[in-house]
Amino acid sequence: MCLVATATLSWSQTSPLLDAAREGDANRVATLLADGSDPDTPQADGATALHWAAHHDDLAMATSLVEAGVTAGAANEFGATPLWLAGMNGSPAMTKLLLEAGADANAALPSGETILMTAARTGNRDVVRHLVDAGAQLDAQEATRGQTALMWAIAEGHAEVVELLAARGADMHLRSSERPRRMHTRTAGFAPTGVFDTSQGGNTAMLFAARHGDVETASHLVAAGADVNDASPMGNSALVVAAMSGHGALARYLLAEGADPNASDAGYTALHGAILRGDGALARSLLGAGANPDAPIEHGSPGRRNSPDFVLEHGVVGATPFWLAAHFGRPEIMRTLMEHGGDASMTTDSGTTALLAAVATRQRVEPGVVADPAAQQRVVRAAAEAALDAGVPVAAADTGGTTALHTAARRRHGSVIRLLVERGANLEAEDDEGRTPLALARGDDDNASVQLLKELGASR
Repeated sequence: MCLVATATLSWSQTSPLLDAAREGDANRVATLLADGSDPDTPQADGATALHWAAHHDDLAMATSLVEAGVTAGAANEFGATPLWLAGMNGSPAMTKLLLEAGADANAALPSGETILMTAARTGNRDVVRHLVDAGAQLDAQEATRGQTALMWAIAEGHAEVVELLAARGADMHLRSSERPRRMHTRTAGFAPTGVFDTSQGGNTAMLFAARHGDVETASHLVAAGADVNDASPMGNSALVVAAMSGHGALARYLLAEGADPNASDAGYTALHGAILRGDGALARSLLGAGANPDAPIEHGSPGRRNSPDFVLEHGVVGATPFWLAAHFGRPEIMRTLMEHGGDASMTTDSGTTALLAAVATRQRVEPGVVADPAAQQRVVRAAAEAALDAGVPVAAADTGGTTALHTAARRRHGSVIRLLVERGANLEAEDDEGRTPLALARGDDDNASVQLLKELGASR
């Protein structure tokens, strides 16, 4: 919407005054006005010289135009006024001048975007203050998603603007528009399992803060009466949103302000989110605040197909926190759960114990980063040891006859093989296809894991 983007339209209908304004020549603008040029002469797109003065943030030029009687609230064909451009630039002096010249603080674009929203997004506190003092509507909602200036300020991390709007009485309980969506709890593949219909949007200011993770912003909202237990139509509480978004500091702040650690209307709790994100400090805080260490996942979280999102996929529905921590390779959290009485005995319908989940885990690697096999193996070993220390049977097999040692051998994780054998794993155990750990380790070559298994007593 920047004036520069529409400049090509102006050349078919121009004037010396408009040319001088577009070129940023304040002296020539003043001279032409003194000679009688009409300050309201529009371009083909409806913009006037005052639009160019605001675009350039040229206070001297704008002052000359105001003193010549320019119409301060003129809008171009996109609905943009000079005041909107001042808000876009974050210019307090220009904003004040235009308001004093009669510009409408509540002028809006066709989309419903008000100047206050624009200024809140840009983030200059003084611009926002001038607009509010001039009567800008605090709680106007734009037409596309029903968001307010307060929500925009939160989304852009402008804590000072949030503080001002909250102090001036912005409604903490307004919600953005809801919209129906068909979502998926998988990040790859096209299987229909895990598809569900829901309603996105419907977020309050507190839910915006939870998603963006700024503690200072959230504190201003709480001081103004926001509810730390606000939840979206999907069921996500602010605490769950913060945990799932990886904002541990904000989640701990919400806990301190009374957020419910066991809120689960989304089908999962903040503890599940902390495990997904590998946030051991948050997991400890949640458990200390009374989070249920054995709450099962009842529903997967929304994901996008073929994306690197952090998602609780449909396959972990039914999982308890301990099993989930093993699945994601979070040994520190597994031990924290043990300290708080967590149950390690959960087994999936396929017979996968926490130990089997731990030995099969593959640590998340961010896009563009090459995995470190040695580091991955250290995590697997630590998670397997935590599962064994919690009493998960070393010899347990899934419905296909696969034991933890089978998986460790197949992955050629020597340190894990040694740990399992030391804890009593059966070197000659056969899966349903008659394969032993040694047979799975062999593959096409005689590798170090094969040698280790033989040294430990494997014969076939």
